Amino acid sequence: RRRQEEYNTLHDITPRSTVRHLQESLHAPADPFAEHSAKVAEGGSEDDTAAVIAQLQEEMVEASRALEFERAALLRDQINELKAMAAGQASAGSDDLTLASTLLALGVVHSAEGNFDQSLEAHRKALDIRLARLGKFDSNVATSYGNIGNVHFRKKDYDRAIEAHGIALQIRARVFGEHGPEIVESYRGLGNAYREKKDYPRALEYFERALSNKIAQHGATHRDVGRLYLQISEVHSLAGNQTKAEEYRLKSEESAT
Repeated sequence: RRRQEEYNTLHDITPRSTVRHLQESLHAPADPFAEHSAKVAEGGSEDDTAAVIAQLQEEMVEASRALEFERAALLRDQINELKAMAAGQASAGSDDLTLASTLLALGVVHSAEGNFDQSLEAHRKALDIRLARLGKFDSNVATSYGNIGNVHFRKKDYDRAIEAHGIALQIRARVFGEHGPEIVESYRGLGNAYREKKDYPRALEYFERALSNKIAQHGATHRDVGRLYLQISEVHSLAGNQTKAEEYRLKSEESAT
């Protein structure tokens, strides 16, 4: 578990909390995920569908490992129903921007399942809608570019990831300013991609920008600051500078105290 937590910290992964309020019991007679189905139907938060499906998938795997096959089958049915509901809304959405949000959620789900081409298709459709309705310089358009960059990163297509995150950065800098908190996600996306390309100076450049931004926002003891110290430590280690790697590792520990 400790290794998983370290991996999550280094790669900017925040595990979602268990969605226990989905159901008091898997065998309850009432609809066990009515609240979340309603969110999908209403075109709620872009992450609602993806978060619920990801949690149910995790619980389904756990149930299978525990040989609780009846529970695993019920969870599988719930996942399929939520996915079908979201897909149905994506085909028949009455409001363009609601449709874009639904497509974005589907893109996140497909990416989590490793279906990267389907994910990119959904994200690009969402992007096209947002560009047509909102114009280029809008935070939602930046979010779409950022999501496309994230999928390319998972595909290990780092050049396209850099291209997409670069556009997102340009938009966010125009909308929020160079020091806006929202710009950090673009810095991180670019830092991660350059790290994987082994362009360590560029990776450090963007991680340091993200770090400065976070310190300005939250101070030196915020957990996101500690996470960035650890990411910078990793890049220095990969670049062969163990002295700097240790320096930033210690800063990460200090920020957590």
